Amino acid sequence: MSHQGVIGVRRCIVVGCGGRGGYWTNNVLAQMTDWVEVVALVDVQQEALAKGAETHGLPESALFGDAGAAMDAVEADFALISTPPWIHEDNVRSACEHGLSILMEKPVADTLDASVRIKKMVEQANRPCVIVQNYRYSPFMLAFREAVRTGGLGRLNYVIARFAADYNPPKSWGKRFRHEMEHALLIEGSVHHFDMIRNISGRDCEDIFGYGWIPAWADFKGNSNGLYVMKLSGDAFASYEGSCTTEGYENPWHKEYYRAECEFGAVVVDTDNIVKILRVDGEEEIVRQPVNPPEQGQAIVLEFLQYLATGVPTQTAIADNMKSVGMVFAAIECDRTGRPVNVNEMLAEAETRVSV
Repeated sequence: MSHQGVIGVRRCIVVGCGGRGGYWTNNVLAQMTDWVEVVALVDVQQEALAKGAETHGLPESALFGDAGAAMDAVEADFALISTPPWIHEDNVRSACEHGLSILMEKPVADTLDASVRIKKMVEQANRPCVIVQNYRYSPFMLAFREAVRTGGLGRLNYVIARFAADYNPPKSWGKRFRHEMEHALLIEGSVHHFDMIRNISGRDCEDIFGYGWIPAWADFKGNSNGLYVMKLSGDAFASYEGSCTTEGYENPWHKEYYRAECEFGAVVVDTDNIVKILRVDGEEEIVRQPVNPPEQGQAIVLEFLQYLATGVPTQTAIADNMKSVGMVFAAIECDRTGRPVNVNEMLAEAETRVSV
């Protein structure tokens, strides 16, 4: 992996080292000791702390149950935050108070107001903050985006995205809290896919309209299904189908269906992760994918470290990522009101209304 633009070894406090945080702690960062030194771990689960301590050879004094306490006690350069979305705001506040840069799992937060407060906090503290959107770094989606942009297909017409998984059994989606959230599909799932619609189209969402609901048989307290249509910038459109209760044809994590319809053909990928160009003359072309690209998490960390070294924001720095998470909260507003929502107007209103 290239280290161009990365200066020295950065010290990291991992906030949330169980669940998804375990992936960062025991997989990604364990393979990046030339660039990152894990100096403290924070979690409420002793088992997660013990596993992380074993991975990184940390003493008991480097293990904490509270982020603020860890940051008081240990010198660090950045915090990697991988806690549930409703805890992000407190974690970010602690990081800003201690002058730490921030790499944080999506979504920014579980509400629009909290997301705006987080953005304003890091801006006021003048600290880099990057939101993890790992789908952007998968080989087949890198190939998909490149095919849309340079495959000779002309102007983009619209994008179709589908996520469908059987998460109806209790705890089948990793943690029980996802079955008890008010907007599990949108906040925990669609935030990935909405960001990918922006990424592969090279456009932002202007307006969104649709419906979210809970099937009568679903083991969810909040909306687990949704259908949404989006007007994108540049005279393009998108549609999204999301389901956490699919019993038939699934497009689960990393096997989603995407199709970009363009002037002279289409780009499509399905469960096999094979990216194809289908041209107007009937010709079918398999798109070559990057060979041996960096593992997604490592690529994200490396980009983040380059941001710290150069001051040049990454593609998912918080100012840009607000346009993706904004789509989520606009869709939630659609669910509530049954009316279309202008994403830019909603974000602008929140920026004016919400203070830190």
